[in-house]
Amino acid sequence: MSTIHHTKRTLQPYFALVRAPFLVFTAIVILLPAAAAAEAGILNVTNTLLAFGSVLAAHVAVNILNLASDYRTGIDEATDETPYSGGNDVLVSGTLSYRRALAAGVIAILASALFVVPLVSQFGGIVLLFYGVGTVLVVGYTDVFARIGLGEFACGAGLTFLPTVAVGYIQAGTFPESVLYLSVPMFLVGFNLLLLNEFPDVEADRTNGRVNIPVVLGRQTAGYIYFGLVGVLVASLLYPIATGALPATVAVAILPIALLAPIFRTVVLEGNGDLTDDELGNHILWTQTTIVALAVGMAAAAVL
Repeated sequence: MSTIHHTKRTLQPYFALVRAPFLVFTAIVILLPAAAAAEAGILNVTNTLLAFGSVLAAHVAVNILNLASDYRTGIDEATDETPYSGGNDVLVSGTLSYRRALAAGVIAILASALFVVPLVSQFGGIVLLFYGVGTVLVVGYTDVFARIGLGEFACGAGLTFLPTVAVGYIQAGTFPESVLYLSVPMFLVGFNLLLLNEFPDVEADRTNGRVNIPVVLGRQTAGYIYFGLVGVLVASLLYPIATGALPATVAVAILPIALLAPIFRTVVLEGNGDLTDDELGNHILWTQTTIVALAVGMAAAAVL
């Protein structure tokens, strides 16, 4: 019993370091292209699991490297941690060392590469290109992209768009039409995920040299952009549904927008950028349920 307790105590800081509760988002993202592949009749379970392992390890790496960079630059000491934004104190408190965090990040990147090897042997250079671009986004997100105004783009590209397209491709070595259409709302979801999560950290980000939409344009304008992109997301679903490129069942993904009503009232109608934890929680829930609803819509089309 003491051994189990010791092991749990040893691993607990690492679970905090990788922000374990947020890793479920990887499974949610992979669910969509898998459902699209099933609808197209080309689902390859083995390849999907390999891709999931690679994307999960990459997600672990970006979480670790982001925290390590925030500790090194002092951002973590200046931000107030919320359940959905800010860092955590595992490095600030000295529970884990910065060197160990970096080592864990490198190990995660290597683990991600190992999962990709069998896929490269099957499909060649295009999978290597996917992995290379993904690695650049992972390694460069915090210290490069987030400091030149491309953090939101990098998040949308690396966290949601690229996995959707790549997982769709490794099913049968082709790009299903539905996956290409779905990659657009997936990019927008990933972009908006980071955009609103940046609201609580504006002052700390500005002080520490980060350049993002809320820092440059202010939180109210950033809120207008956020909801403008929600509108674009709806259009990016309605158009392919109307043309028959996507099944009508994916329209269910529009319904979670109701979760954003309190945020719209606060940010747009009241001009207040100070979001509550509940409002940030609604934002995260909208992000997750939108993707799940897209996957459910594609899965429903596969069985109907």
